[in-house]
Amino acid sequence: MPLGKHKNLADWDVHCYNIHMSLFEAILLGIIQGLTEFLPVSSSGHLVLAQQFLGLKEPLVFFDVMLHVGTLAAILVAYRQAIGRLVIGGLSTLGETRFYRNPIKGINESVELRFIWLILLGSIPTGIIAVLFKDQLESFFDEVQLVSIMLIVTGIILQLPRLRKQQADGFVSGPDKIRWWHAPLVGIAQGCAITPGISRSGSTISLGLFLGIPAKTAAEYSFLLSIPAILGAVVLKIKDIGDTAIPLYILAIGMFASFLVGYIALRLLLVMLNRGRFSVFTYYCIALGLVAFFVSLNIS
Repeated sequence: MPLGKHKNLADWDVHCYNIHMSLFEAILLGIIQGLTEFLPVSSSGHLVLAQQFLGLKEPLVFFDVMLHVGTLAAILVAYRQAIGRLVIGGLSTLGETRFYRNPIKGINESVELRFIWLILLGSIPTGIIAVLFKDQLESFFDEVQLVSIMLIVTGIILQLPRLRKQQADGFVSGPDKIRWWHAPLVGIAQGCAITPGISRSGSTISLGLFLGIPAKTAAEYSFLLSIPAILGAVVLKIKDIGDTAIPLYILAIGMFASFLVGYIALRLLLVMLNRGRFSVFTYYCIALGLVAFFVSLNIS
């Protein structure tokens, strides 16, 4: 193999070592992203802590966003049947002439179109928060102490469903269990979860359960609601692809790792939701937040 611009074997060995470490970091961060994106423990918070532990001085916001694309693929695969029903049912309703005579009635009568409308309605506050506070929220990616505090806040949020006296019947689910005003509230929760340390799945599902939405429906709405949010984040950051120093093949491997592990974690979360074990992650988030906060104090 030619040495190229490397003048000697020592320089070439260092170059290969750096690539190897970058590959290791990409796989590790991809696993962390996939494992923590769906489990209610904040993927972005874990990525910030992991990047600090690995000695990456700059917050890799673009790499973080691309790892989210990997977990987005996991959502598309896991919910492919539900997404297919929404697309086919929505297009079928839109193709009917009577829909345009009374669109509001048409949306209420079509389960699929109503669910699509709820996703769009919930995406509006998320988009507003992302656009207005994008720079401020991204600045938190190198604030380890703040991220630690937000992890503790996530642990508290996971206890929110316990405040509801009467729990929703988990066996009775469906889009009709989500009222129109639930959507913007969950969308606001998702927007606030842009802050690293606040779990997106944890905050949106916990709020959904608190509002009386059955667990299965709350999870489905939460994950389908994340699709436009992730796509929006990619659009906002795609311009930075030319500025990243990460080789594209390493980026792709990290994304694949986040997809594979994310799919497994998503299935695990759905099982735990059905068993009523969702809030058990409270203790993990609070413990990790406290440890990370005091460790960061000693480092600083």
